[in-house]
Amino acid sequence: MKRGTLITLIVIALLAIGFAGYRTLQQRTARDNEARRLAAEQAEADRKAAEAKKRAEDDAEAHRLAALKAQQDADESARELARLRSEEAAAEARRRAAEDEAKAAADARERATKEKEQAEGEARALAEQREREAAETEAARKAALAKLADSEREARARSDREAARLAALRRQQELEADLEQKAEILARSIYPADYKRREHYYMDVDIKNAEATKKPAPQQGRPADTSKAQPSATPAP
Repeated sequence: MKRGTLITLIVIALLAIGFAGYRTLQQRTARDNEARRLAAEQAEADRKAAEAKKRAEDDAEAHRLAALKAQQDADESARELARLRSEEAAAEARRRAAEDEAKAAADARERATKEKEQAEGEARALAEQREREAAETEAARKAALAKLADSEREARARSDREAARLAALRRQQELEADLEQKAEILARSIYPADYKRREHYYMDVDIKNAEATKKPAPQQGRPADTSKAQPSATPAP
């Protein structure tokens, strides 16, 4: 075989070997690239899956926290609503109590006003009654004093009249006694036989007897008996 052909064959063989090696290297490189690409895609898919899972977990946690927060808010709202209702009920109770107290106070003031007016009216009526009683008592006292004074005046007048009557009676008795004594003296002085002087003597005796029997009329009591004041002046013939 010629050397040139052998070299050509060797060259062709080397070329063929080199081409096969190149092909194999390219295939290996392509497989490696594909494997790296798949690995990268898998890694990307895993990352995305992990991110999705993480987002899902985060969302779930967020939903849980939101639900928990919502429940807490609801509980807090319920407690606040209960507190507000309790405060409202307490305020309503205080308002009603204040209204009741105000009404009771108004009723008490009204009763106190009525009682005060009644007491004042009773006090005025009592004062007026006492004034009337005092006026009546004073009038009765004055009437009693006036009656007593009238009684005293009447008693004094009766006493004075009685004293005057007794004095007049004593004077009358003294005068009658004196007249009787004088009449007896005059009667014994007549001379039966002296006819000339008898008529003048009788006239003189009558005049003296008439003057002696004149006396003031008694004011009260039994009238004085004057039968003894005129003794019989007719002498025995």
